[in-house]
Amino acid sequence: GRGSLFAFIALFTACSTDDESKETQDNLAEETPIAKELVFDNVIVEGATKKAGTPDTPNEQVSFTLNKNITSAVLIDGFDIEFNSNDNIIGAYLQIKDTEGNIADGYYDIDLSKVSDKKKITSIGQLLKQKNTKASITKIVDIDFKAAINPGTFCYVVSVFDASGNTSAPQEVCITVQSWGGNDDLVGNWNFTKLQGNDTTVVDTARCNSLIKKLDTLSCLKGTNKVIKEEYCYITNSFKFTINTDGTYVYEINDTYKILDYSASRDACKTVNKEEKEHYLSKGQWAYDQTNTDIILVELEAVSIDENGEETKKTHANGEAEVTVLKSNITSDVLTLLEDQKKWVLRGRQEWQSLGNISEIKNEYYFDKK
Repeated sequence: GRGSLFAFIALFTACSTDDESKETQDNLAEETPIAKELVFDNVIVEGATKKAGTPDTPNEQVSFTLNKNITSAVLIDGFDIEFNSNDNIIGAYLQIKDTEGNIADGYYDIDLSKVSDKKKITSIGQLLKQKNTKASITKIVDIDFKAAINPGTFCYVVSVFDASGNTSAPQEVCITVQSWGGNDDLVGNWNFTKLQGNDTTVVDTARCNSLIKKLDTLSCLKGTNKVIKEEYCYITNSFKFTINTDGTYVYEINDTYKILDYSASRDACKTVNKEEKEHYLSKGQWAYDQTNTDIILVELEAVSIDENGEETKKTHANGEAEVTVLKSNITSDVLTLLEDQKKWVLRGRQEWQSLGNISEIKNEYYFDKK
């Protein structure tokens, strides 16, 4: 009896130590400097030509603002370089640097006319199709990795130039390439319970979005016009999120929507609503940014079923995955994921497209462990 119990405790302790050492090893790997030549030869830079030598000497007659908050990258799918400028820039120079300050031989000459400007990180702004009201234009350069790049750290130096050859002062950012997985506290099966933010959603409780309630004049078949109230409601029936030790994840969302049935309302000359059900399943890999306590989701495949029962499957090729970044917090057996207007997890939320311009969205999603 007692011997078996101690044997069990010893086995449990050994397993726990192995798990802790795996997480520690991942963190140490991410802190390991990556050789500058290895990075230079194994990045895929969108719209770029690889060249020998050094870029043009900057005269600082043009300038740009670089997003230095992007400091994490994932294996294969890499990261984004995001910047904007009020000057009429046509290109950028990219150099690779190690953490000791040494720059690799050669550089990438980026033609900004060949850059798609598609964010690797899915954003609220993209879903809303918001217009950029600033005079400056944001450019996004996609950087992917070949298989030779492993977890570790390196830096890059970027400058921009215009058609006259004016070149900006260079700016530098250091990048951490994350391991898959990386925080055992996140591992488990999680069930969504509520959303805390602009308003509150609880599972199986209808939420009618007051931001898109409106009065609509209905032209009835009877030849009369009637003013009715139109609203949009939905129920999150379930949202299950499974995070695995091997660095994979699965989340599955089932929603019910209540919307105006315009045809039936016109026939009846009164408000008639209809229900539609939607399903979304996402699979991929996850990483953990220890510095920012972010969980990074790299979606590799997804299945959605719309209100008509039509199924759509999509698979993302290497370098084309959708990436979502969410700040995470765990208290006891409650997982909280924070999104802001630039970070998005719940795809298939079509109601956001109807909200128009929103200055800020910050929501916290709460999950209980099974």
